[in-house]
Amino acid sequence: MKSIIIKYSKYILTLLAVAAMAVGLLMPAQIKAADSYNKDKKGSITIKLDDVKQGDSITNKANVSISIYQVASISHDGVNISFDIVSSLKSTGVDVNDITTSDKNLNSAKKLTTVIDNSGISAVTKKTDSNGKVSFTDLAQGMYLVEEKDSASYGMFSPFLVAIPYMEDGQNWIYDVETYTKGVSNQQGSLEVTKALVYMDPETGKIYNLQAPKSYEENGETVPGARYYVGLFCDAEGTIPYGKNYLKTIDFNGSHSETIKYDNLPDGIYYLFETDENGVPYAMGETHTEQDRTYKCVVGDGSGDSTDNKVQLQGRPQGKMNISNVFTIIPEDFLVVAELTIEKKVLDQNGQQTTTNDTFYASVYKQTGSDDNVENELIQTVQLQQNGKVTVPVRVEKDGSTTKVYIEETDADGNTIDPDNFAYKISGEGNVELSMEQQTGTITLTNREKGDEEEETTSSEEETTSTEKEKKPTNNTKKSKSGKTGDTTPILTWIIIGVAAAVVIIFLVVRRRKSE
Repeated sequence: MKSIIIKYSKYILTLLAVAAMAVGLLMPAQIKAADSYNKDKKGSITIKLDDVKQGDSITNKANVSISIYQVASISHDGVNISFDIVSSLKSTGVDVNDITTSDKNLNSAKKLTTVIDNSGISAVTKKTDSNGKVSFTDLAQGMYLVEEKDSASYGMFSPFLVAIPYMEDGQNWIYDVETYTKGVSNQQGSLEVTKALVYMDPETGKIYNLQAPKSYEENGETVPGARYYVGLFCDAEGTIPYGKNYLKTIDFNGSHSETIKYDNLPDGIYYLFETDENGVPYAMGETHTEQDRTYKCVVGDGSGDSTDNKVQLQGRPQGKMNISNVFTIIPEDFLVVAELTIEKKVLDQNGQQTTTNDTFYASVYKQTGSDDNVENELIQTVQLQQNGKVTVPVRVEKDGSTTKVYIEETDADGNTIDPDNFAYKISGEGNVELSMEQQTGTITLTNREKGDEEEETTSSEEETTSTEKEKKPTNNTKKSKSGKTGDTTPILTWIIIGVAAAVVIIFLVVRRRKSE
Protein backbone atom coordinates (compact mmCIF):
# COMPACT_ATOMS: atom_id res chain seq x y z
CA MET A 1 0.00 0.00 0.00
CA LYS A 2 1.45 3.37 -0.98
CA SER A 3 2.57 5.83 1.66
CA ILE A 4 1.05 9.26 1.71
CA ILE A 5 1.25 12.31 3.92
CA ILE A 6 -2.24 13.39 4.95
CA LYS A 7 -3.60 16.86 5.55
CA TYR A 8 -7.21 17.69 6.26
CA SER A 9 -9.22 20.84 5.84
CA LYS A 10 -10.38 22.71 8.92
CA TYR A 11 -13.76 21.00 8.81
CA ILE A 12 -13.49 17.41 7.82
CA LEU A 13 -16.96 17.34 6.24
CA THR A 14 -17.97 19.13 3.06
CA LEU A 15 -21.66 19.55 2.36
CA LEU A 16 -22.81 17.80 -0.80
CA ALA A 17 -25.96 19.50 -2.02
CA VAL A 18 -26.62 16.89 -4.69
CA ALA A 19 -26.59 13.99 -2.24
CA ALA A 20 -27.97 16.16 0.55
CA MET A 21 -25.54 14.56 2.96
CA ALA A 22 -22.23 15.38 4.63
CA VAL A 23 -18.95 13.65 3.83
CA GLY A 24 -15.41 14.02 5.04
CA LEU A 25 -12.83 15.78 2.90
CA LEU A 26 -9.28 14.45 3.22
CA MET A 27 -6.38 16.39 1.66
CA PRO A 28 -2.78 15.15 1.21
CA ALA A 29 0.16 17.41 2.15
CA GLN A 30 3.80 17.24 3.19
CA ILE A 31 4.65 16.99 6.88
CA LYS A 32 6.47 20.19 7.86
CA ALA A 33 7.48 19.09 11.33
CA ALA A 34 7.80 15.35 11.72
CA ASP A 35 8.81 15.72 15.34
CA SER A 36 5.30 16.99 16.24
CA TYR A 37 3.74 13.63 15.49
CA ASN A 38 3.08 11.44 18.55
CA LYS A 39 2.34 7.85 17.55
CA ASP A 40 1.07 6.96 21.03
CA LYS A 41 -1.40 9.76 21.49
CA LYS A 42 -5.10 8.91 21.56
CA GLY A 43 -7.73 10.96 19.77
CA SER A 44 -11.47 11.69 19.64
CA ILE A 45 -14.30 12.30 17.17
CA THR A 46 -17.07 14.78 17.95
CA ILE A 47 -20.13 14.84 15.66
CA LYS A 48 -22.53 17.77 15.55
CA LEU A 49 -25.81 17.32 13.67
CA ASP A 50 -27.09 20.14 11.54
CA ASP A 51 -30.74 21.22 11.60
CA VAL A 52 -33.15 19.28 9.37
CA LYS A 53 -36.27 21.08 8.25
CA GLN A 54 -39.43 19.06 7.81
CA GLY A 55 -42.37 21.14 6.68
CA ASP A 56 -42.40 24.28 8.75
CA SER A 57 -40.56 22.82 11.73
CA ILE A 58 -37.10 21.56 12.71
CA THR A 59 -36.68 17.90 13.60
CA ASN A 60 -35.43 16.68 16.95
CA LYS A 61 -31.65 16.15 17.05
CA ALA A 62 -31.66 14.26 20.36
CA ASN A 63 -31.21 10.48 20.82
CA VAL A 64 -29.86 9.79 17.34
CA SER A 65 -27.78 6.60 17.46
CA ILE A 66 -24.40 6.90 15.76
CA SER A 67 -21.78 4.16 15.42
CA ILE A 68 -18.09 4.32 14.57
CA TYR A 69 -15.91 1.47 13.27
CA GLN A 70 -12.12 1.52 13.01
CA VAL A 71 -11.59 0.40 9.41
CA ALA A 72 -7.85 1.11 9.14
CA SER A 73 -4.82 1.39 11.41
CA ILE A 74 -1.98 3.89 10.95
CA SER A 75 1.67 3.35 10.06
CA HIS A 76 4.55 5.84 10.51
CA ASP A 77 8.06 5.36 9.17
CA GLY A 78 9.51 8.49 10.74
CA VAL A 79 8.81 10.61 7.68
CA ASN A 80 5.43 9.63 6.27
CA ILE A 81 2.22 8.12 7.56
CA SER A 82 -0.14 5.71 5.78
CA PHE A 83 -3.28 3.76 6.55
CA ASP A 84 -3.61 -0.04 6.51
CA ILE A 85 -7.17 -1.20 5.88
CA VAL A 86 -8.51 -4.10 7.96
CA SER A 87 -7.99 -7.38 6.09
CA SER A 88 -11.69 -8.30 6.15
CA LEU A 89 -12.46 -5.13 4.17
CA LYS A 90 -9.85 -5.47 1.45
CA SER A 91 -12.35 -7.19 -0.87
CA THR A 92 -14.22 -3.88 -1.20
CA GLY A 93 -11.34 -2.41 -3.20
CA VAL A 94 -11.39 0.78 -1.10
CA ASP A 95 -8.02 2.56 -1.07
CA VAL A 96 -7.99 4.38 2.24
CA ASN A 97 -4.81 6.22 1.19
CA ASP A 98 -6.52 7.84 -1.80
CA ILE A 99 -9.43 9.59 -0.15
CA THR A 100 -8.50 13.01 -1.47
CA THR A 101 -11.93 14.44 -2.35
CA SER A 102 -15.37 14.55 -0.82
CA ASP A 103 -16.72 12.27 -3.59
CA LYS A 104 -14.09 9.63 -2.85
CA ASN A 105 -14.90 9.84 0.85
CA LEU A 106 -18.63 9.40 0.21
CA ASN A 107 -18.19 6.54 -2.25
CA SER A 108 -15.63 4.69 -0.11
CA ALA A 109 -17.86 4.97 2.97
CA LYS A 110 -20.87 3.59 1.10
CA LYS A 111 -18.86 0.59 -0.11
CA LEU A 112 -17.66 -0.16 3.41
CA THR A 113 -21.15 0.04 4.94
CA THR A 114 -22.36 -2.81 2.72
CA VAL A 115 -19.95 -5.28 4.36
CA ILE A 116 -19.14 -3.77 7.73
CA ASP A 117 -21.70 -5.85 9.67
CA ASN A 118 -20.08 -9.09 8.49
CA SER A 119 -16.48 -7.90 8.80
CA GLY A 120 -15.96 -8.85 12.42
CA ILE A 121 -15.21 -5.23 13.34
CA SER A 122 -16.91 -4.10 16.54
CA ALA A 123 -18.81 -0.84 16.64
CA VAL A 124 -18.91 1.80 19.33
CA THR A 125 -22.41 3.29 19.46
CA LYS A 126 -23.64 6.39 21.28
CA LYS A 127 -26.64 8.71 21.15
CA THR A 128 -26.65 12.44 20.60
CA ASP A 129 -27.59 14.89 23.33
CA SER A 130 -30.38 17.47 23.09
CA ASN A 131 -28.19 19.67 20.89
CA GLY A 132 -27.40 16.88 18.44
CA LYS A 133 -23.86 16.38 19.70
CA VAL A 134 -22.01 13.16 20.49
CA SER A 135 -18.33 12.48 21.26
CA PHE A 136 -16.22 9.35 21.01
CA THR A 137 -13.06 9.62 23.11
CA ASP A 138 -9.89 7.66 23.85
CA LEU A 139 -9.66 6.42 20.26
CA ALA A 140 -6.64 4.71 18.75
CA GLN A 141 -5.10 6.37 15.72
CA GLY A 142 -6.47 5.21 12.39
CA MET A 143 -9.40 5.74 10.04
CA TYR A 144 -13.00 5.45 11.23
CA LEU A 145 -16.30 4.84 9.45
CA VAL A 146 -19.11 6.95 10.94
CA GLU A 147 -22.62 5.66 10.37
CA GLU A 148 -26.08 6.60 11.54
CA LYS A 149 -27.84 3.63 13.15
CA ASP A 150 -31.16 4.98 14.35
CA SER A 151 -32.34 8.38 13.19
CA ALA A 152 -35.06 8.64 15.84
CA SER A 153 -37.12 11.61 14.66
CA TYR A 154 -34.14 13.52 13.26
CA GLY A 155 -33.58 12.44 9.67
CA MET A 156 -30.67 10.85 7.84
CA PHE A 157 -27.06 11.60 6.95
CA SER A 158 -24.64 9.72 4.75
CA PRO A 159 -21.88 7.54 6.22
CA PHE A 160 -18.42 9.10 6.01
CA LEU A 161 -14.78 8.48 6.93
CA VAL A 162 -12.69 10.32 9.53
CA ALA A 163 -8.94 9.98 10.14
CA ILE A 164 -7.11 10.40 13.45
CA PRO A 165 -4.93 12.44 13.35
CA TYR A 166 -5.16 14.99 10.56
CA MET A 167 -2.92 17.94 9.78
CA GLU A 168 -4.60 21.32 9.77
CA ASP A 169 -1.87 23.77 8.76
CA GLY A 170 1.01 21.66 7.52
CA GLN A 171 2.72 22.04 10.90
CA ASN A 172 0.60 20.51 13.66
CA TRP A 173 -1.31 17.27 13.95
CA ILE A 174 -4.90 17.40 15.20
CA TYR A 175 -5.98 14.37 17.23
CA ASP A 176 -9.39 15.62 18.36
CA VAL A 177 -11.60 15.85 15.27
CA GLU A 178 -14.86 17.79 15.04
CA THR A 179 -17.30 17.07 12.20
CA TYR A 180 -20.47 18.80 11.09
CA THR A 181 -23.11 16.79 9.24
CA LYS A 182 -25.85 17.86 6.86
CA GLY A 183 -28.92 15.66 7.32
CA VAL A 184 -32.09 15.29 5.31
CA SER A 185 -35.66 14.46 6.29
CA ASN A 186 -36.82 10.88 6.81
CA GLN A 187 -39.67 11.57 4.41
CA GLN A 188 -37.97 10.19 1.34
CA GLY A 189 -38.93 8.70 -1.99
CA SER A 190 -39.09 5.08 -3.07
CA LEU A 191 -38.41 2.94 -6.11
CA GLU A 192 -40.61 -0.02 -7.09
CA VAL A 193 -38.92 -2.55 -9.36
CA THR A 194 -40.92 -5.17 -11.30
CA LYS A 195 -39.05 -7.98 -13.03
CA ALA A 196 -40.75 -10.06 -15.74
CA LEU A 197 -39.71 -13.27 -17.51
CA VAL A 198 -40.17 -13.34 -21.29
CA TYR A 199 -39.13 -15.34 -24.35
CA MET A 200 -38.16 -13.68 -27.61
CA ASP A 201 -38.51 -15.70 -30.79
CA PRO A 202 -35.10 -15.17 -32.46
CA GLU A 203 -36.66 -15.37 -35.94
CA THR A 204 -39.69 -13.12 -35.52
CA GLY A 205 -38.68 -11.03 -32.52
CA LYS A 206 -42.09 -11.68 -30.99
CA ILE A 207 -42.30 -11.61 -27.19
CA TYR A 208 -44.01 -14.35 -25.14
CA ASN A 209 -44.61 -14.27 -21.39
CA LEU A 210 -42.95 -17.03 -19.36
CA GLN A 211 -43.94 -18.49 -16.03
CA ALA A 212 -41.31 -19.83 -13.63
CA PRO A 213 -41.91 -23.19 -11.93
CA LYS A 214 -43.46 -23.31 -8.49
CA SER A 215 -41.37 -23.35 -5.33
CA TYR A 216 -40.77 -26.64 -3.58
CA GLU A 217 -39.54 -27.95 -0.24
CA GLU A 218 -36.07 -29.47 0.03
CA ASN A 219 -34.38 -30.47 3.30
CA GLY A 220 -36.88 -28.41 5.24
CA GLU A 221 -36.28 -25.25 3.20
CA THR A 222 -38.30 -23.59 0.48
CA VAL A 223 -36.50 -23.52 -2.85
CA PRO A 224 -37.91 -20.89 -5.25
CA GLY A 225 -38.82 -21.83 -8.79
CA ALA A 226 -36.45 -19.09 -9.95
CA ARG A 227 -34.36 -16.56 -8.02
CA TYR A 228 -32.71 -13.38 -9.24
CA TYR A 229 -30.98 -10.43 -7.62
CA VAL A 230 -31.03 -6.70 -8.26
CA GLY A 231 -28.85 -3.98 -6.78
CA LEU A 232 -29.17 -0.22 -6.46
CA PHE A 233 -25.99 1.76 -7.08
CA CYS A 234 -24.89 5.37 -6.98
CA ASP A 235 -22.78 5.29 -10.16
CA ALA A 236 -23.30 4.21 -13.76
CA GLU A 237 -20.52 1.60 -13.49
CA GLY A 238 -22.17 -0.21 -10.59
CA THR A 239 -19.21 0.13 -8.22
CA ILE A 240 -20.83 2.18 -5.45
CA PRO A 241 -23.71 0.36 -3.73
CA TYR A 242 -26.42 2.44 -2.15
CA GLY A 243 -26.40 1.53 1.54
CA LYS A 244 -26.42 -1.84 3.24
CA ASN A 245 -29.73 -2.86 1.75
CA TYR A 246 -28.78 -2.13 -1.85
CA LEU A 247 -29.12 -5.84 -2.77
CA LYS A 248 -32.63 -7.31 -3.13
CA THR A 249 -33.73 -10.89 -3.82
CA ILE A 250 -36.57 -11.55 -6.28
CA ASP A 251 -38.12 -15.03 -5.92
CA PHE A 252 -40.58 -16.50 -8.42
CA ASN A 253 -43.16 -19.08 -7.34
CA GLY A 254 -45.11 -20.17 -10.39
CA SER A 255 -45.32 -16.55 -11.51
CA HIS A 256 -44.50 -14.42 -14.55
CA SER A 257 -43.44 -11.25 -12.72
CA GLU A 258 -42.52 -10.16 -9.20
CA THR A 259 -42.02 -6.76 -7.54
CA ILE A 260 -39.64 -5.46 -4.87
CA LYS A 261 -39.31 -1.98 -3.39
CA TYR A 262 -36.57 0.35 -2.17
CA ASP A 263 -37.76 2.79 0.50
CA ASN A 264 -36.34 5.92 2.13
CA LEU A 265 -34.37 7.08 -0.90
CA PRO A 266 -33.10 10.68 -0.71
CA ASP A 267 -33.37 12.83 -3.81
CA GLY A 268 -30.63 11.98 -6.24
CA ILE A 269 -29.56 9.76 -9.14
CA TYR A 270 -29.45 5.95 -8.87
CA TYR A 271 -28.68 3.04 -11.18
CA LEU A 272 -30.38 -0.34 -11.06
CA PHE A 273 -28.53 -3.51 -12.07
CA GLU A 274 -29.22 -7.20 -12.05
CA THR A 275 -26.47 -8.82 -9.99
CA ASP A 276 -25.18 -12.19 -8.89
CA GLU A 277 -25.90 -13.45 -5.37
CA ASN A 278 -22.91 -11.48 -4.04
CA GLY A 279 -24.19 -8.19 -5.40
CA VAL A 280 -21.74 -7.98 -8.32
CA PRO A 281 -23.64 -6.29 -11.18
CA TYR A 282 -24.11 -7.68 -14.67
CA ALA A 283 -23.85 -5.28 -17.57
CA MET A 284 -27.37 -4.40 -18.70
CA GLY A 285 -28.26 -5.92 -22.06
CA GLU A 286 -25.43 -8.47 -22.07
CA THR A 287 -26.21 -12.20 -22.19
CA HIS A 288 -25.17 -14.45 -19.31
CA THR A 289 -26.15 -17.85 -17.90
CA GLU A 290 -27.54 -18.71 -14.47
CA GLN A 291 -28.49 -22.32 -13.59
CA ASP A 292 -28.42 -23.37 -17.27
CA ARG A 293 -30.78 -20.52 -18.17
CA THR A 294 -29.32 -18.07 -20.68
CA TYR A 295 -30.85 -14.61 -20.88
CA LYS A 296 -30.17 -10.88 -20.87
CA CYS A 297 -31.68 -8.25 -18.61
CA VAL A 298 -33.13 -5.14 -20.27
CA VAL A 299 -35.22 -2.19 -19.13
CA GLY A 300 -38.88 -2.39 -20.14
CA ASP A 301 -41.11 -5.28 -21.20
CA GLY A 302 -38.43 -7.03 -23.25
CA SER A 303 -39.63 -5.85 -26.64
CA GLY A 304 -36.68 -3.46 -26.93
CA ASP A 305 -33.01 -3.39 -25.99
CA SER A 306 -33.09 -0.46 -23.58
CA THR A 307 -30.29 -0.43 -21.02
CA ASP A 308 -31.24 2.94 -19.53
CA ASN A 309 -31.13 1.89 -15.89
CA LYS A 310 -30.80 5.42 -14.54
CA VAL A 311 -33.35 6.59 -11.97
CA GLN A 312 -33.60 10.22 -10.90
CA LEU A 313 -35.65 11.01 -7.81
CA GLN A 314 -36.64 14.54 -6.93
CA GLY A 315 -39.21 15.73 -4.42
CA ARG A 316 -39.71 12.37 -2.67
CA PRO A 317 -41.45 10.63 -5.60
CA GLN A 318 -42.73 7.07 -5.80
CA GLY A 319 -40.56 5.92 -8.70
CA LYS A 320 -41.13 2.76 -10.74
CA MET A 321 -38.98 0.72 -13.11
CA ASN A 322 -39.81 -2.38 -15.17
CA ILE A 323 -37.05 -4.75 -16.19
CA SER A 324 -37.22 -8.07 -18.06
CA ASN A 325 -35.12 -11.18 -18.33
CA VAL A 326 -35.24 -12.04 -22.04
CA PHE A 327 -34.62 -15.70 -22.98
CA THR A 328 -33.87 -16.83 -26.54
CA ILE A 329 -34.47 -20.47 -25.57
CA ILE A 330 -37.41 -21.36 -23.35
CA PRO A 331 -36.03 -23.15 -20.24
CA GLU A 332 -37.42 -26.67 -19.98
CA ASP A 333 -39.05 -26.04 -16.62
CA PHE A 334 -40.62 -22.72 -17.66
CA LEU A 335 -44.14 -22.38 -19.05
CA VAL A 336 -45.50 -20.05 -21.71
CA VAL A 337 -48.47 -18.03 -20.43
CA ALA A 338 -51.14 -15.89 -22.04
CA GLU A 339 -53.13 -13.19 -20.30
CA LEU A 340 -56.86 -13.44 -19.66
CA THR A 341 -58.52 -10.16 -18.67
CA ILE A 342 -61.78 -10.38 -16.73
CA GLU A 343 -63.82 -7.19 -16.75
CA LYS A 344 -66.50 -6.83 -14.09
CA LYS A 345 -69.57 -4.62 -14.53
CA VAL A 346 -72.11 -3.99 -11.77
CA LEU A 347 -75.46 -2.44 -12.77
CA ASP A 348 -78.49 -1.32 -10.82
CA GLN A 349 -82.09 -2.35 -11.64
CA ASN A 350 -82.23 0.32 -14.34
CA GLY A 351 -79.05 -0.87 -16.03
CA GLN A 352 -76.91 2.01 -14.75
CA GLN A 353 -73.40 1.41 -13.46
CA THR A 354 -73.18 1.24 -9.68
CA THR A 355 -71.03 -0.06 -6.84
CA THR A 356 -72.10 -2.23 -3.93
CA ASN A 357 -70.71 -3.53 -0.66
CA ASP A 358 -70.59 -7.06 -2.07
CA THR A 359 -67.40 -8.84 -3.10
CA PHE A 360 -67.36 -10.79 -6.35
CA TYR A 361 -65.21 -13.67 -7.53
CA ALA A 362 -64.67 -15.66 -10.70
CA SER A 363 -63.06 -19.02 -11.39
CA VAL A 364 -61.08 -19.84 -14.51
CA TYR A 365 -60.96 -23.44 -15.75
CA LYS A 366 -58.97 -25.15 -18.45
CA GLN A 367 -61.37 -27.25 -20.52
CA THR A 368 -60.55 -30.53 -22.21
CA GLY A 369 -62.58 -33.38 -23.69
CA SER A 370 -65.57 -33.44 -26.03
CA ASP A 371 -68.84 -31.53 -25.81
CA ASP A 372 -70.52 -34.56 -24.28
CA ASN A 373 -67.80 -35.14 -21.70
CA VAL A 374 -66.11 -31.88 -20.77
CA GLU A 375 -63.48 -31.96 -18.04
CA ASN A 376 -62.40 -28.85 -16.16
CA GLU A 377 -59.16 -28.12 -14.37
CA LEU A 378 -59.27 -25.13 -12.03
CA ILE A 379 -56.59 -22.60 -12.92
CA GLN A 380 -57.40 -19.84 -10.45
CA THR A 381 -60.18 -18.19 -8.46
CA VAL A 382 -59.73 -14.43 -8.37
CA GLN A 383 -61.41 -11.52 -6.65
CA LEU A 384 -62.99 -9.22 -9.21
CA GLN A 385 -62.76 -5.45 -9.26
CA GLN A 386 -66.13 -3.75 -9.48
CA ASN A 387 -66.36 -1.89 -12.79
CA GLY A 388 -62.71 -2.71 -13.34
CA LYS A 389 -60.41 -5.40 -14.68
CA VAL A 390 -58.17 -8.15 -13.34
CA THR A 391 -55.66 -10.26 -15.27
CA VAL A 392 -55.16 -14.00 -14.89
CA PRO A 393 -52.14 -15.82 -16.41
CA VAL A 394 -53.12 -18.92 -18.36
CA ARG A 395 -50.66 -21.57 -19.44
CA VAL A 396 -50.61 -22.29 -23.18
CA GLU A 397 -48.87 -25.10 -25.01
CA LYS A 398 -45.38 -24.56 -26.43
CA ASP A 399 -46.40 -26.41 -29.61
CA GLY A 400 -48.79 -23.60 -30.52
CA SER A 401 -52.03 -25.54 -29.98
CA THR A 402 -55.11 -23.78 -28.59
CA THR A 403 -56.03 -23.78 -24.91
CA LYS A 404 -59.74 -23.39 -24.15
CA VAL A 405 -60.73 -21.83 -20.84
CA TYR A 406 -64.13 -21.38 -19.21
CA ILE A 407 -64.91 -18.45 -16.91
CA GLU A 408 -67.82 -18.34 -14.46
CA GLU A 409 -68.74 -16.32 -11.42
CA THR A 410 -68.24 -18.20 -8.14
CA ASP A 411 -67.80 -17.59 -4.44
CA ALA A 412 -64.38 -17.17 -2.85
CA ASP A 413 -63.97 -20.95 -2.59
CA GLY A 414 -64.73 -21.55 -6.26
CA ASN A 415 -68.29 -22.81 -5.74
CA THR A 416 -70.79 -22.05 -8.50
CA ILE A 417 -73.28 -19.29 -7.68
CA ASP A 418 -76.90 -20.40 -7.13
CA PRO A 419 -78.94 -17.93 -9.23
CA ASP A 420 -82.04 -18.47 -7.07
CA ASN A 421 -80.21 -17.17 -3.99
CA PHE A 422 -78.15 -14.45 -5.65
CA ALA A 423 -79.19 -10.79 -5.63
CA TYR A 424 -78.00 -10.24 -9.19
CA LYS A 425 -78.64 -11.50 -12.67
CA ILE A 426 -75.36 -12.86 -14.05
CA SER A 427 -74.43 -12.65 -17.70
CA GLY A 428 -71.30 -12.98 -19.79
CA GLU A 429 -69.92 -16.30 -18.56
CA GLY A 430 -68.37 -18.42 -21.27
CA ASN A 431 -65.25 -19.60 -23.09
CA VAL A 432 -62.08 -17.91 -24.33
CA GLU A 433 -59.41 -19.51 -26.52
CA LEU A 434 -55.74 -18.70 -26.02
CA SER A 435 -52.48 -19.82 -27.63
CA MET A 436 -48.94 -18.63 -28.33
CA GLU A 437 -50.35 -16.75 -31.30
CA GLN A 438 -53.40 -15.50 -29.36
CA GLN A 439 -51.74 -14.33 -26.15
CA THR A 440 -54.52 -12.15 -24.81
CA GLY A 441 -58.21 -12.66 -24.24
CA THR A 442 -61.00 -10.70 -22.57
CA ILE A 443 -64.35 -11.61 -21.07
CA THR A 444 -66.89 -9.37 -19.37
CA LEU A 445 -69.01 -10.55 -16.44
CA THR A 446 -72.05 -8.39 -15.71
CA ASN A 447 -74.13 -8.40 -12.53
CA ARG A 448 -77.45 -6.57 -12.63
CA GLU A 449 -79.44 -6.04 -9.44
CA LYS A 450 -82.74 -7.88 -9.40
CA GLY A 451 -85.99 -5.92 -8.97
CA ASP A 452 -88.57 -6.53 -6.24
CA GLU A 453 -90.80 -8.57 -8.55
CA GLU A 454 -87.89 -10.75 -9.56
CA GLU A 455 -87.01 -11.41 -5.92
CA GLU A 456 -90.61 -12.69 -5.32
CA THR A 457 -90.69 -14.90 -8.42
CA THR A 458 -91.24 -18.55 -7.59
CA SER A 459 -88.43 -21.00 -8.14
CA SER A 460 -90.46 -22.82 -10.81
CA GLU A 461 -90.83 -19.62 -12.83
CA GLU A 462 -87.14 -18.83 -12.48
CA GLU A 463 -86.14 -22.28 -13.65
CA THR A 464 -88.47 -21.99 -16.63
CA THR A 465 -87.47 -18.54 -17.83
CA SER A 466 -83.87 -17.99 -16.69
CA THR A 467 -81.43 -18.45 -19.55
CA GLU A 468 -78.86 -15.81 -18.60
CA LYS A 469 -76.70 -18.09 -16.43
CA GLU A 470 -75.38 -21.17 -18.17
CA LYS A 471 -73.97 -23.80 -15.83
CA LYS A 472 -70.39 -24.91 -16.35
CA PRO A 473 -69.89 -28.60 -17.12
CA THR A 474 -67.67 -30.49 -14.70
CA ASN A 475 -65.84 -33.78 -14.59
CA ASN A 476 -69.24 -35.32 -13.87
CA THR A 477 -70.71 -33.54 -16.92
CA LYS A 478 -72.95 -31.22 -14.92
CA LYS A 479 -75.69 -29.99 -17.25
CA SER A 480 -77.76 -26.82 -17.30
CA LYS A 481 -81.03 -26.79 -15.37
CA SER A 482 -84.16 -27.29 -17.55
CA GLY A 483 -87.73 -26.09 -16.98
CA LYS A 484 -90.46 -28.37 -15.57
CA THR A 485 -92.66 -30.22 -18.09
CA GLY A 486 -96.24 -31.78 -18.06
CA ASP A 487 -99.82 -30.44 -17.43
CA THR A 488 -100.04 -29.08 -13.92
CA THR A 489 -103.83 -28.11 -14.11
CA PRO A 490 -105.72 -28.96 -10.85
CA ILE A 491 -107.67 -32.13 -12.09
CA LEU A 492 -109.60 -32.75 -8.83
CA THR A 493 -111.36 -29.42 -9.19
CA TRP A 494 -112.67 -30.34 -12.64
CA ILE A 495 -113.92 -33.73 -11.36
CA ILE A 496 -115.93 -32.04 -8.63
CA ILE A 497 -117.40 -29.59 -11.13
CA GLY A 498 -118.32 -32.47 -13.46
CA VAL A 499 -120.07 -34.42 -10.70
CA ALA A 500 -122.02 -31.35 -9.62
CA ALA A 501 -123.12 -30.73 -13.21
CA ALA A 502 -124.27 -34.33 -13.57
CA VAL A 503 -126.32 -34.07 -10.37
CA VAL A 504 -128.02 -30.89 -11.64
CA ILE A 505 -128.82 -32.52 -15.00
CA ILE A 506 -130.33 -35.63 -13.35
CA PHE A 507 -132.43 -33.44 -11.02
CA LEU A 508 -133.82 -31.45 -13.95
CA VAL A 509 -134.67 -34.61 -15.94
CA VAL A 510 -136.49 -36.18 -13.00
CA ARG A 511 -138.47 -33.03 -12.29
CA ARG A 512 -139.56 -32.75 -15.92
CA ARG A 513 -140.87 -36.33 -15.98
CA LYS A 514 -142.93 -35.74 -12.83
CA SER A 515 -144.47 -32.70 -14.35
CA GLU A 516 -145.56 -34.69 -17.38
